Amino acid sequence: MELNTGRIKMFVEMHIKKINTIRDVSHKLRIPYDVLRKEFLRLERTPLGDFILNTKIRVIKEHLLMHNDPCFRICDEYGLRGDTGARVFKRLTGTTMRKYRMRRRKKAS
Repeated sequence: MELNTGRIKMFVEMHIKKINTIRDVSHKLRIPYDVLRKEFLRLERTPLGDFILNTKIRVIKEHLLMHNDPCFRICDEYGLRGDTGARVFKRLTGTTMRKYRMRRRKKAS
């Protein structure tokens, strides 16, 4: 079975607020979990779970700059508990959500 990873990526990006796990994608696209996980990794050289998480962080960064919503509310909107979302954001970006927002807005001024 040859997967269309472009279709999978587009699906994840379009539904990022509702997608949290590979199982969510598997269920919605009706692709067996193991096939989806293994074939996505083989074709893209990155785990689908990492792609989902990195997409969430990219979208959260955009949200932080465009809105003044509290960080915990943004995390919740994208399916991450506030404390978990903040930790993941810091681990992947090297800064807190609040500092990211402040620095990026200063640069834009």
